[in-house]
This record gives sequence, C-alpha cells and structure tokens, in this order.
Amino acid sequence: MIRFSLPDSPPARVGESCLYHKFRRASCRACVDVCPVGALTVTPQGISLTDEQCLHCGNCLYVCPGKALVNLKPPVRYFRDQCLVEPFTLLPPTLNELLLWHTKQHIRGVAIELDDFPQWGLSIAALNLKLREFGEHGWQIYPPQSNGLNISRRNLLHVRDASACSAAMDPDDSWNIFPEFSTHTPQLDTADCVLCAACVRVCPQKALLLGGESLSVITNACNGCNACKAVCPADAITITPEARKAEEIVYPLHNTQCKTCSRTFLSWDEHTAQCLVCRQHGYGMR
Repeated sequence: MIRFSLPDSPPARVGESCLYHKFRRASCRACVDVCPVGALTVTPQGISLTDEQCLHCGNCLYVCPGKALVNLKPPVRYFRDQCLVEPFTLLPPTLNELLLWHTKQHIRGVAIELDDFPQWGLSIAALNLKLREFGEHGWQIYPPQSNGLNISRRNLLHVRDASACSAAMDPDDSWNIFPEFSTHTPQLDTADCVLCAACVRVCPQKALLLGGESLSVITNACNGCNACKAVCPADAITITPEARKAEEIVYPLHNTQCKTCSRTFLSWDEHTAQCLVCRQHGYGMR
C-alpha cells in the first residue's frame, strides 16, 4: 500500500522587512492590533507570530506597512453583480480589504444574513463611515438568495454559488487607494527638528523629500509606517491618521554658512550661526 502525504505548509512568520528588524525605536502595532486571536505580539526582539494560534485569516496582510507577513495568503471571497455573496468567513474583512473590494471590483453591497454574521454588520458600518470621509457612497445589505439550499447549511459546508465569481484582494494595493486623499499626515516641529535628514533617507514611500531650499511632505504617499519617527533624534515628527485632501506640505529652508567651520548647511532660520555638528561640539572638537 502506497501512502501519499502532502508536505506541511511552511509556518506563518514575520519577515525581515518588519520595521522592528530595522529600527530599534520602531513602534508599529498594526498587525498586533488587528489580530483577532492574539497570535501576534510585541516582544523585546520585535513582533512575534505564533503559528499554532494563527487562524490564517489574512487580516494582518492588509494593515502591515512593511509587507512583512510571510507564508500567509489573502482570503478568497465570492461576488456577483457588484455584491459579495456566500459563503462568508465568520471573521469579517478588515477595513482596508473592504476598501480594495470597493475600488478594485466596484463592490457596493453584501448579500448576507446579519443574524448569522453580526460582525460583518459592524465592519460594513465602519466601511460606510470611512467611505463618507472619501466622498463615496456606502454599501448596502441585501437578503441572501437561497437558490434552493438552506443558507446556514450552505455556509456551514462552505458551498459556493455556482454563478458567483471569486477573487482575493492583493494586500500590496492597500495603500493610496484614493490618490486624491491621504490617510496619514506627517508633520514636523520646526522648533525641534535639527534637519539631519534621517527621516528622508529611511522613508520607504518617499513621502519626505529634501530639496535645495525646502523639505516637502507628500501626504498621500505616507502609509503610517512610523519609520521616520523611529529614527528622528529630536522626536520632531508626529503622524496624524485621518482622511483628508492630499497635499504637498512645503517647509522652506535656507542655505547658511557656518561661522565656525565655514561649511554650508540647511537651516530653518537664515540667521542660524552654526551647523548641527558645531553646535553639538566645541570649537576644534569635530
């Protein structure tokens, strides 16, 4: 007798692109906060994922700004005529996933029995509030079509509607869903910022740009990863998570000559006498 065995799937884990593997002061908790069973935790070594607890629901995939979750797949869902249809997962989609269904597949409703899936109702309500911020029409809840098969039994057996299509939303598309809006706005405290440009160098989205005479913030490029905050030595950056019209915030700078070392440096005030290095060290100690 020949035994056939399928190889075990590799365990879900947090990859090297996680901000905690790059920055000692990383503070991102997006995946931890969205995990329904606590499989993701913050440890002194960074984010830890316990595969034995993981439901593989995919929620974390849609909120991780670093695309750091490995060996997890986005959930497949079913739709017909701009409407999500059965079978449904017990856990509802995240807000980011629903926004992708709204923009990529033009879904505008769910045919679902909310008594059987009450958490879906809460998720759709949160989605509609967010869509209102973006000036979009909200989703509708429709009664499911039984097609001769008991709805509860269909969902229990995970039987799909033969007339429905299926797809999974790509988590990589979760950012900048509405380009005319920003979801996170970085702001600089010019009184504390020392213009070291560390934030500009580490921003993976290029939301911070340093030019010859200005520092610009491209608000709709920011995904809220907080990498800039993690490296700022002066704690001069705040990131506000809210939907607002996208804009380019320009902070004017001045090319100034240091009176101590005679080198040219960027400053907020053209009357600044010394560059950062000379301010931090006595004369001749560079």
